[in-house]
Amino acid sequence: MLRAVFYGGVDTIGGNKILLEGVEGRVFLDFGVDFNARSKYFSTFLQPRRFSYIADYILTDVVPPIKGLYREDLLGPAATKFSSPTPSIEAVILSHAHTDHYGHAGLLRDDIPVHMGEGAAVLVKAREEVRPQSLETLFNQNRRVNTFRTGDTFEVAGIKFHPTHVDHSIPAAYGFIFEDEEGVAAYTGDLRDHGPRSDMTEDFVQRCVEKGVETLIIEGTRLEESETVSEKAVGAKIGEIISRAEGKLVAVVVGMLDFDRLNTVISASIEAGRVPAVSLHHAHVLRSLDGKGLRIDVPKLAEDRLVAYLEKRRSGTYSDKDYPGWMAELIDNVPTVREEEVKKDKDRYVLVLSKAEDVIDLAGMGPDPGSPFIISTSEPHSEEQQIEMDKIENWARLLNLEMLHVHASGHASGPRLLNMISRINPRKVIPIHTEKPVLYRKMVEETLPGASVLLPVKGHAVNLL
Repeated sequence: MLRAVFYGGVDTIGGNKILLEGVEGRVFLDFGVDFNARSKYFSTFLQPRRFSYIADYILTDVVPPIKGLYREDLLGPAATKFSSPTPSIEAVILSHAHTDHYGHAGLLRDDIPVHMGEGAAVLVKAREEVRPQSLETLFNQNRRVNTFRTGDTFEVAGIKFHPTHVDHSIPAAYGFIFEDEEGVAAYTGDLRDHGPRSDMTEDFVQRCVEKGVETLIIEGTRLEESETVSEKAVGAKIGEIISRAEGKLVAVVVGMLDFDRLNTVISASIEAGRVPAVSLHHAHVLRSLDGKGLRIDVPKLAEDRLVAYLEKRRSGTYSDKDYPGWMAELIDNVPTVREEEVKKDKDRYVLVLSKAEDVIDLAGMGPDPGSPFIISTSEPHSEEQQIEMDKIENWARLLNLEMLHVHASGHASGPRLLNMISRINPRKVIPIHTEKPVLYRKMVEETLPGASVLLPVKGHAVNLL
């Protein structure tokens, strides 16, 4: 009997960890960071101890207490209870390259293979290259990573998996249809149907219908929201802001891996007659994706069209010593623009930052009062994130910037999710990645009478078929 135990994504957004139990073994769907659980005990300056890394995480319920799952070098005091000569699962299968879905997979023992999308593997590598000191990296170990694309099929633990692309705010995001002799189930990962690749989500829904999915594990990040802002609308709004900022500096914050938004900002900047100057982190992602044979149209860095912003670091003198290995290699191979050049010709560029904290970089550029500072990322959804955003707003006021928020979500709204469920018509629906599971049950039962909505309980098994 195919069962699932939900160790993450229960009554919260993110941190998905779904243990599937098949007739021939067990496999995790996603193994992400639950930022809400983690922030209860840890912060930038309060970290798990190196000699007790996994033990501290297990003690605080950040990761599940499962024997034979974790790297021996990080178990510490937990070794006596959680060490095992053989792994307790056959593999971990990752839906996409957001850390709330893959971020703790690097803690797993390296004889547990990973399955992930081809593009997702490139993105995770790119992110890990900019933070090589992390203990939780996935690719700095002797781990077998198997990649897939839509249309591939693979079998683990007696379960056959059919990965199918979906539209999300990051490339190479997948949902999974999986089956055994008893029937067919599906897991959406994170998805939307209002982005530039809504056709991908339509493919996933249609394949679920064709395969006769009986149980659907589905996200519900924006369950209570009905309005949907499209990526096209975001581009139009940003273009309008750039056009009316004549003579002024324009800065836009875009997440490092939010590829669609980065494309949107680049296009809007060029159409408004400016040169987008992206962060070194963005430039690194673009170069990592380029030439990999992926089904992604990657913008190319080129002089006077798309350049990298060479930020001042450490000494503030652009010394070679200020830039670590990956930055040094990047700087030698892409066109760059420095702070002084942006300051001298403010209305020539659009500065694209990878994190809101980089607002401090604008202090040396002397922005004119009312210069737009656009946050094009999701709004804070935790107390800790709000505290950080308060500091960003303080800097914006100090520099007399016009702080604006222009964003389109990577998640489908409630009505759109219900439409997907209605079309797939499963017998069972399991809501995860949502703070409102009880509301989800009410909405689904009203939309699809006869459907059984199972609310997962953390650490408890659910029969899927």
